[in-house]
Amino acid sequence: MNKILLLIFTLLIGSVTIAQESRYGIRIGANLSSISSDDITGDLDQSRIGVVVGFLADYRLTDKLRLQPEFQYSGQGNKDRDLRVNYLQLPIMLKYNITDLFNVQLGPQAGLKIWEWEDNQAGDTDFGTFDFAGVIGVGANITDNFFVDLRYAFGLSNVFDDGAGVSIDGSNRNIQLSVGYRL
Repeated sequence: MNKILLLIFTLLIGSVTIAQESRYGIRIGANLSSISSDDITGDLDQSRIGVVVGFLADYRLTDKLRLQPEFQYSGQGNKDRDLRVNYLQLPIMLKYNITDLFNVQLGPQAGLKIWEWEDNQAGDTDFGTFDFAGVIGVGANITDNFFVDLRYAFGLSNVFDDGAGVSIDGSNRNIQLSVGYRL
């Protein structure tokens, strides 16, 4: 895990030094998230609608390619309160501008759990501290400053704490629609 964090930090520092043009902005939107697991029964697997809000930096690498590291809050998990979890996340998106209007996005995302429902009745749904995901998406530049993104994040790690003595496996799935403003 330390190697992954070092790689993310190196990418961020490297992108600042090679960037030809940089812009900064904010994003806000909604998540439709769930935890994908064979261990969660049917009455607990309903999706949760949550909020996502964050800051971004947008670095021009070439005429068509941009690097966009972000720092965001994201409410995720399932609709059942015992399976709700909120994260601070660091997505690092590589964006390819197909045209001036449309782009495609791809990148990794690291998450740090900041909250989970404490009084869960099952007693066995303790979440792990870290979450790692891959993210793909599409975006549209409405104006030079305003944009809209549609993303899908698929979890690459088990969101449940293996050290809790219970063997539950599950990974986050998240569809995110957001609007943003670049300065």
